[in-house]
Amino acid sequence: MDSCKHLIIGAGPAALAAAQAIRTCDKAAGITLVTREETLPYSPAVLPYLLNEELTEKELFAKGRDLLAALKINLICCKEVAAVLHETKEVKFTSGQCQAYDKLLIATGAAPQIPAIENLEPDQIYTFRTFSDFEKLHRTLTDKQTVAIYGAGLVAVEAAEKLCMAGHRVTIIARSSLLRKYFSPKNVAVLEQAFSRHGGRIRTNNTLASVRKVEDKLELMLSNNEKLVVDRLLVATGVTPNLIDNDLIPVIEGGLKVGRHMETNLPDIYAAGDVAAAPSFYDGRNAPCPILPEAVLQGKIAGANMAGKVVEYSGWIPGNYLRCFDESLFSVGLTGIQSGSRYKTLEKQAGGSSLKLIFTDDCLVGVEALNMKLIHPGVFLNLIRKKIPVTEYQELLLAKPRETACWLMLKQGKTQAV
Repeated sequence: MDSCKHLIIGAGPAALAAAQAIRTCDKAAGITLVTREETLPYSPAVLPYLLNEELTEKELFAKGRDLLAALKINLICCKEVAAVLHETKEVKFTSGQCQAYDKLLIATGAAPQIPAIENLEPDQIYTFRTFSDFEKLHRTLTDKQTVAIYGAGLVAVEAAEKLCMAGHRVTIIARSSLLRKYFSPKNVAVLEQAFSRHGGRIRTNNTLASVRKVEDKLELMLSNNEKLVVDRLLVATGVTPNLIDNDLIPVIEGGLKVGRHMETNLPDIYAAGDVAAAPSFYDGRNAPCPILPEAVLQGKIAGANMAGKVVEYSGWIPGNYLRCFDESLFSVGLTGIQSGSRYKTLEKQAGGSSLKLIFTDDCLVGVEALNMKLIHPGVFLNLIRKKIPVTEYQELLLAKPRETACWLMLKQGKTQAV
């Protein structure tokens, strides 16, 4: 019997996680990754570290190169899939060529979303989603320059930090507030102070109204009538899933709808990562969750099911980690809610650190921390995902979070083993 042909469209974290899961289950399966990029696989999440040379290009591609060799994966570069022909179990490339598959994973990620800005020409902006985006920007940063970043999410903040560290003069333009969806205002204020100490500027509650080229610079007009003259404009205002032309897979909030096994409605076709609209952990609502840990987990679930195992995805949980200058923040789960009849919140502050825990019934549902550097967010994520009862230990979890979280995980493991 011929070995199963697994075709994965994409070469990011979800794709690599799926390939690893397939190979773990099936040593003989054929695994092919198709990417429209020219490079070896890499994680887009670490691209900002190239800006100030915390990471080298060699290091960026090392893991992908090693995985391809270790897992015996075939990589096809510079090929873009135009359509999925599910009836014949083929994908069609923009070149007109076709490739057959037995099982297909769509892990095409997401692309930058560019808002409408008066007089803005495509060649006047930079984005920061792919390695080629980095190369395009890096080529222009030959000396210390003035850079405006339009956007207030994690990509915008991380790029701004690394550019500041590299000696550039950086201004962030935020349509509302910095990192509004991820962290509390008091923790964001700590980040804003750090940017100010390192020469960065932040313009909140502003939109970029228009752009005008003046010689070799750009004149930016903000909604509050402030003018900024900059050398470079980086747009990081969000992403939109990279869909493939196929009208048969339902699209929800921009992503391909999948079930608990990361399966689409079409036989033997799965989706994972930023392109997938998977069920939420909390309410089962389908929507994309474009964060690295969930992309990896979805890839693992998809790969295992493609290889014949039956593994269920418990649903995506929001989670964000940021190390910026000397500050570190993370949030996991439901954090933007207040204490009430359903939720209970415990908080503590000590020096320059803080911790907030949110509970409902007898389980932890959310955590936000500032400068709690000895605590790994993954431990709290496991407590939430596994719904481990913590009623008796809520105060202890706040007082000694690292030790208590690890003990609860160990205790649960022993209980399940009995």
